[in-house]
Amino acid sequence: MGDRSSLDRLVLDHLPAALRFAVRLTGDADSAEELVQEALVRVAQRWGEFRGEAMFRTWLFRILINTFRDSLRRRRTRLAIADEEADEVPDARVVEPPEAALAGELGERVAAEVSRLPPRQREVLVLVAFEGLSVRDVAGVVGISEGNVHSTLSAARARLRERLAPYLGFAEK
Repeated sequence: MGDRSSLDRLVLDHLPAALRFAVRLTGDADSAEELVQEALVRVAQRWGEFRGEAMFRTWLFRILINTFRDSLRRRRTRLAIADEEADEVPDARVVEPPEAALAGELGERVAAEVSRLPPRQREVLVLVAFEGLSVRDVAGVVGISEGNVHSTLSAARARLRERLAPYLGFAEK
């Protein structure tokens, strides 16, 4: 596709988005930095394969997702297990919703719950809600059909709605 300086320019242009995406995938800034570093090594190794058929950002996010999945498989981290373990959530009847919903605390809780989503749901949700990618682009990045993007996004939102209900004062269904 291009020379080394083109790669350097593209990486610098997309590095903030890659870091932001990685933080949302991992739920941790240190893990996100490690993930991005590993992904950038892969990008450099595969630069000759990039033909420009997709946007660089989409290609980079695809590599980030694959790197993330590989790290989950390799380490069998607590992130993969955390989905099956339920943290204790305060009873909405005991803790007043306004107290539980303080802006900083709520933001931290949302981030924690996004991090607890299964990897595929987390990837799709972050790409759509935080990165603003279209359903078509998400399907290409994640490697699933557009219909699967819709159903995965719906499942992720439902899971978040259920887990955040005590903090937001929603009645559980």
